[in-house]
Amino acid sequence: MDKYDRMLLGALLENGRASYADLARKVNLSAPAVAERVAKLEAAGVITGYQANIDLSKIGLPIQCVIELRLHQNGSQKVYDELVKIPQLTECFRVTGDPCVIMKAAVGSMPELEDLINQVAKFGFSKTSIVLSSAIEKRVPLGHIEGNGKP
Repeated sequence: MDKYDRMLLGALLENGRASYADLARKVNLSAPAVAERVAKLEAAGVITGYQANIDLSKIGLPIQCVIELRLHQNGSQKVYDELVKIPQLTECFRVTGDPCVIMKAAVGSMPELEDLINQVAKFGFSKTSIVLSSAIEKRVPLGHIEGNGKP
């Protein structure tokens, strides 16, 4: 993994449908070299798939939030199995620290958010923060491009 691979990953996060020619212009390599690198990254399991970015507000889910949850029973698989069934949850991370779980969710209204919070609260103490905007979109950490681990 060198700086070109990392630059390619960043460009693909920005636009997973970019052509090899477009990617080549972004990273200053030839299109065949880009195609070969992308194929190697896929074969190595670094690139695990491609996905569309969706504007949730345009599909009737204008309220996004982050929910921290401190579980009554830490690490109980039963709880995680129940959380998976809640359709408003878009991501769920098991984490270290005070909360056991951090989740991202999207809802259509404040009453729906209240219902979601009530559902989640059955499993422990929760704290909800409404997302106002995204300051940083998904990206490859820049410090690793130069290989020094620092931004």
